[in-house]
Amino acid sequence: MKILKFFLLWLLFTVATLISWPIGALVGNAITQSSPPSVNNDSATALVFLFVCLINSLLITVLIWTTRRYTGVLKGTVLILYCFVIQFLLTQMETFFFAESINITTEQITSILIAGFVVAVVTIPLGILISDKLAKPIADIPLVLVFAGRSGWVIPMILLVCVVYPLLYFVFGYYVAWQNEALRIFYTQSSEIKPFFVQITNAISEGIYYFQILRGIIWVAISVPVILMLQHLRLSQYLLVGLLSALLPSILLFLPNPYMPAEIAMSHFVETSIS
Repeated sequence: MKILKFFLLWLLFTVATLISWPIGALVGNAITQSSPPSVNNDSATALVFLFVCLINSLLITVLIWTTRRYTGVLKGTVLILYCFVIQFLLTQMETFFFAESINITTEQITSILIAGFVVAVVTIPLGILISDKLAKPIADIPLVLVFAGRSGWVIPMILLVCVVYPLLYFVFGYYVAWQNEALRIFYTQSSEIKPFFVQITNAISEGIYYFQILRGIIWVAISVPVILMLQHLRLSQYLLVGLLSALLPSILLFLPNPYMPAEIAMSHFVETSIS
């Protein structure tokens, strides 16, 4: 019976996503007075959009379902911010950094952020409400985030955001995405591939390394509350957080993209989903 309720929640969440996403895009375009370049609007594009919404909704449905033991406004706020930041803010921060290479304006980036925020604000509370109606919370626990007495996490977190995250970013960026000649030409107008340590040196001098530390700080800060909410899952907690971190941002790369050829987007999908 619980499986049927879960699938019903997934179905309803997908419908809400399918409706709210185009509305969010319209709101974003209206506020910023901008619009993206046109893309082919055919049946294949519609199927890809449906596929992305199904996978995206499945991931967030699992997150809502596994955190239903918690209640309160703070829980909803945490989930809204997590999905928005992981899926839209962090990805568009990188878009902004490389905006010149992919020929996108600040207004268009802002429009994407607004659309993402609309989707999160509409779908997450609705998903929580439906989940509570379908299956009462396992335990009615108001979410309270307490970090007092946990000073032992400070040094590991510093290492995570200053060393581990940037290292993962540059290693997978170089040895997975950057090996694609078309991708190098797209970003640099050159097929030249420099040695890894030269790329790292350039990244430090050009500020990319420090920018990734900033993204790492935001990523960790927004993920910790969700991780605390999933503590009761024990081993499956690690798999779920990994899948959310990997697929929530990267699944969007399947959408037809007027700023990036499909081949480039798929290279980034492999790079980001694995790393």
